[in-house]
Amino acid sequence: MKKIYKREKGEMGVGTLIIFIAMIIVAAVAATVLIQTAYRLQQQAEETGNIATQDVATGFKVITIQGIRNDVMYNESLGNISVGSTTFIGNLTHVPVNPNSVIVTNGTFELKDDGTGNLVPVSGYNNTGVTGTINYNTGEITLHFPNATVKSQVNVTYGSGYSPIIDYLEIKVGLMAGSPPISLFSVLVEISDGYTDATLTYNESATSFKDLDGSHFGVAIARDMPPCNWERDRVITSGDIIKILINASAIGLYLQPQSSVMIKLIPKHGVPNLVEFETPSTYTTKYINLW
Repeated sequence: MKKIYKREKGEMGVGTLIIFIAMIIVAAVAATVLIQTAYRLQQQAEETGNIATQDVATGFKVITIQGIRNDVMYNESLGNISVGSTTFIGNLTHVPVNPNSVIVTNGTFELKDDGTGNLVPVSGYNNTGVTGTINYNTGEITLHFPNATVKSQVNVTYGSGYSPIIDYLEIKVGLMAGSPPISLFSVLVEISDGYTDATLTYNESATSFKDLDGSHFGVAIARDMPPCNWERDRVITSGDIIKILINASAIGLYLQPQSSVMIKLIPKHGVPNLVEFETPSTYTTKYINLW
């Protein structure tokens, strides 16, 4: 039998110590990996929670939707202003006349109606001393001016009656409760009448329906609350109200009575706002409340 010496016990102790230290190192590495993994999972969970909160809280609130019909326009000559005369009276053929649709000109002066029956000068023309009125019900136009020195023809462009379809849509919206600011440059508007579907992007330069084509929507600010950054950034913040303008005719929508319409407002982040409605069975006015 081999003899065991005391010094050999020292060798066994060193080996055990090495194994023990190795186990501690492996455990430390494993703990570090677990801590790092847990930290990454925590960060990812927080980021996911923030995104989820943003998606739930971000979005638009639709207040009203209004349809607008075009005026049916006519061009007529009412006759001539005689030399030396100071008053001219003429009658339009189609009545009643739509307010805010009348333009009267003879090549020198130009007047337009103000919606109350008065004909007021259009800037950029020599309208000195020229005034007038229009009776919307009878179509009678009366002009007053200084002594006419030359004979001239009076021409009138005016509206009487309205288009049988809705030509434009105005959607008044604000932010839903708790929503962060939304940039209009990142918003899409999807619209369909069941036969034609379009996805519209924001056109910053469009300030009226006439500026819009079949691919864009415009925006008019109705209320800009502090910090009042609409003009600079085109961002809607809490308390702001905007009007989204859509040229339905340019898109190709035929919004006759009893048409089904779908509109979806899609922000970059958040919940899309879906509105569906049916147009009235008859149209009797220029402006029609749809939703």
